[in-house]
Amino acid sequence: MINENLIKEYWYDMIKIRSITGEEAKLAEYIADKLKEFGLEPKMSYYEGDEERQSPSVYAVLDSGKPGPRLMLIGHTDTVKVANGWNTDPFTPIEDGDKTYGLGAMDMKGGLAAILATTKYYSENKDKFTGELILAFVSDEENLSKGTYQLVNEGLSADMAIMAECRFDNMAIGFRGRYSIEVTVSGKAAHASHYPNVGENALIYGSKLAIAIEELPTIIHPTLGGGTWVVRSIEGGVKNALIVPEKCELFIDRYTVPGETYEVCEKQILEAADKLGLSGKVDVRLKPRKSAYMEPFALEEAHILVQTVKETFKEVTGDEIRIEFDKSVCDSNILANSLNIPTVTFGPSGGNMHGANEYGHLHQVLAATEIYIKTVSKLSK
Repeated sequence: MINENLIKEYWYDMIKIRSITGEEAKLAEYIADKLKEFGLEPKMSYYEGDEERQSPSVYAVLDSGKPGPRLMLIGHTDTVKVANGWNTDPFTPIEDGDKTYGLGAMDMKGGLAAILATTKYYSENKDKFTGELILAFVSDEENLSKGTYQLVNEGLSADMAIMAECRFDNMAIGFRGRYSIEVTVSGKAAHASHYPNVGENALIYGSKLAIAIEELPTIIHPTLGGGTWVVRSIEGGVKNALIVPEKCELFIDRYTVPGETYEVCEKQILEAADKLGLSGKVDVRLKPRKSAYMEPFALEEAHILVQTVKETFKEVTGDEIRIEFDKSVCDSNILANSLNIPTVTFGPSGGNMHGANEYGHLHQVLAATEIYIKTVSKLSK
């Protein structure tokens, strides 16, 4: 069913191609060339702001010619920057036992290789599936997911999706959402020698508010668990001047579950400020960003896609796969919320993601390919 040498070739070829966020063009061209070899007509997609066209996404459709489900296989082409401490050239795949070292070996060029191999298989065996395969290779995931949001703008759709992210012994079928919130707390400047009789210390106000924020209640979702508040930074005051701090800036990460909108979060912060006697001294705003914030979602475990991948994983590996609901966010949130596509997240993994000496496992890339191929076949019946 699978050509191990060819899959390894795809994987290694892509590790060798530098595709740090904002520099994905060469890898996009490689993928587009492969899709053309398979008889497809790939399209390049550029998000607004990519004036030099160095960060394209690539997508294509493989049509069986028969009615059936439309399944998307999707992964991101970009990697993080090269971390300090590599023992080898990060763009040269190095085998050491069951590990292959290289930037993106885990996150997530193994998943891309599995998608390419699955595409090649069905391009040569159209009689073995029904419906369509939508193949998407997106840019900018490690930044603001502008590649995936651009595909939303272009109207890409599917009935179901597998995000080939690097999580092999578990399958995520839900993710929390996330907001970045900025809070400005105002005090009253004065000469430091006159404090506390004169002046209002915004740093003290902000510190009290930060403690109150982390104690705010959250909704408990039956599968995603609870949301969380994380005060990531507190800034204010002037070190080299005898001035009572007039402003204090808080930066907050708010991880959410269904029902926790930004409006709800803002109201909670302002109510906490009121209880501290800070009414009128606190400004709350959503941090501006060039793409939308990701909303939470949770797929039912009984969904046919979840059950099919679960069954196929056991068939291929002999092991049970864990079903998980992730505490963070990824492009799966976009598919599930912006496009209403039931999405599972599963693909070959490894270790040292985003760090020096990142590695992946060939046996997982091969197994993921077989699982994708068999999942497509089963969903066609």
